[in-house]
Amino acid sequence: MTDIKAFPYLCFVRFDLVHKEFDRQFNIHFDDHIQELADRPGYSTAWRTKELRGADNEGVMEQEYQQIYAISDPGLFKSFPQDPPPPVMEREPWRRDLRNWGRVFYRSLSFVERDTRAGRCWARCESNFRGAAAEEARFVSESARHLKRVLELPGIHRAWQLQHAPHPAQIGPDPVGKYMDLFEADAPENLFDPSLGEDRLPLKAGQEFAGRHFARLLLKAEPRR
Repeated sequence: MTDIKAFPYLCFVRFDLVHKEFDRQFNIHFDDHIQELADRPGYSTAWRTKELRGADNEGVMEQEYQQIYAISDPGLFKSFPQDPPPPVMEREPWRRDLRNWGRVFYRSLSFVERDTRAGRCWARCESNFRGAAAEEARFVSESARHLKRVLELPGIHRAWQLQHAPHPAQIGPDPVGKYMDLFEADAPENLFDPSLGEDRLPLKAGQEFAGRHFARLLLKAEPRR
């Protein structure tokens, strides 16, 4: 179970691999890379995902690959893109094809888990809220209760309630949604009913829909310490 008190932030590192010539080498490198970071102080579990492109996604299209890290502090990230970029070496040819790199941080407001099984799919449901502070606080509370209800659906294993956490280490624009409900499930259909075109258990708490994205979970790395 993710300890959100010890590791209260999730960092999403996102980019596109424009050409697939070196896709295999790229994935081998980042499988090793997220394990390397998961083993460092200040880091906990890390994940890699690849977007599932399809009709169930909605909103602004995001980058294809994402590396997600449970961390103690966004200040752990100190690297930034070089301009001009360094030369691409033959031992890492996939670096030539990386584009649209970004990094964004979220604070974990709550986390719920039903079992220890790993899902095959991640669902990111983004929203905004316009209203007075008291109304927004009620929305946050209702959203936390909603996660627990969704967790009772078949095929849903765990869920996070996240809020964007602006930080100088962020790279790229702010996310389209201030809030994100993140679900780990067996398949998109466990959360979203394609025949109805809506969530199986919609949240109706005055929020503004900002996006829905499904991704395939490629790898989960646990600290080896």
